[in-house]
Amino acid sequence: MVVVDEASFMRSLFKSYYEGVAGDIKPPSSLERREFAFMLFGREEMLRHVWFRRAEELASFIRSEAPAHIYYSSAYYSSPWERDMELKGWVGADLVFDIDADHIPTPCKGEHDRWECLDCGAQGRGLEPERCPSCGGRRIKAHSFYLCARCLEAAKSEVIKLVEDFLIPDLGFSPREIHVAFSGRRGYHVHIESEAVRELDQYARRELVDYVKAVSLKPEAHGYHHSIDSSPSPPTLNSPGWRGRIARGIYSIISGASREELRSMAPPVKRRAYGRSFWSRLVERAIKLQRCEVDERVTTDVRRLIRLPGSLHGDTGLIAKALSLNDLEYAY
Repeated sequence: MVVVDEASFMRSLFKSYYEGVAGDIKPPSSLERREFAFMLFGREEMLRHVWFRRAEELASFIRSEAPAHIYYSSAYYSSPWERDMELKGWVGADLVFDIDADHIPTPCKGEHDRWECLDCGAQGRGLEPERCPSCGGRRIKAHSFYLCARCLEAAKSEVIKLVEDFLIPDLGFSPREIHVAFSGRRGYHVHIESEAVRELDQYARRELVDYVKAVSLKPEAHGYHHSIDSSPSPPTLNSPGWRGRIARGIYSIISGASREELRSMAPPVKRRAYGRSFWSRLVERAIKLQRCEVDERVTTDVRRLIRLPGSLHGDTGLIAKALSLNDLEYAY
């Protein structure tokens, strides 16, 4: 009996797929300025600094090697084949957002997610904490045991929020500049190809992340003072930016909450202070509802390697599928 090792078996399956579709996988724009990287079956280290002049060369390589993972750089380089990053000649990068269900606090996390502290060995269920509750360490390893439809739905909602509430109305990007792809695992990637962002450094990209995540957001700067009556010009649902976004969040909370839920937003205080406390809690909750959960490490990395849409995810076997904005609502 012939025994086939797992790596060879998986490679044969991937090769069967790629022999039929490699030529149809759309390469990234400015292909000749991108670095490509691959994880190959049976090989532990990543194959990096690969460069292609034409789409046909990329397709031929994919058919031949049937990689487990295919990545390309969000960055554009003058010499993408150079192994020394300083010699590659960085000339710009696409703006990329990564929305992963692992980072969204859905109620089902306790059913299928676990975490482990690598410092003291403590373990727990649900979304991993920033610090270990036992030793205070930050080296936390998350374990997600299966693909959850509810988590993917939550991630998709965050993508729609990012595109429809931030990227188009607030930041002024055209739908033609925005490209969305399922990651092949538990989330989505949002790529923006625009000259307006290509030369932004990591600090400028951090500002964009902070904006969509409401980092250090001051409600009073947007018209939300200690009470609804203290603002000289109260925000409306149609106000631009965070001013209107918070208003819509407040409306959503109030219209969907019971009287008991609304009362729970304010702790027991003297009657005089109740209104102020309630209002502050309501605004705070509205901000949490309206902000977008993106992975800041991906967006701020101007040399990030991103999974190629149309390729297979080596851990799940799922296609990292490109999606139009119209199709996103019905995706996965």
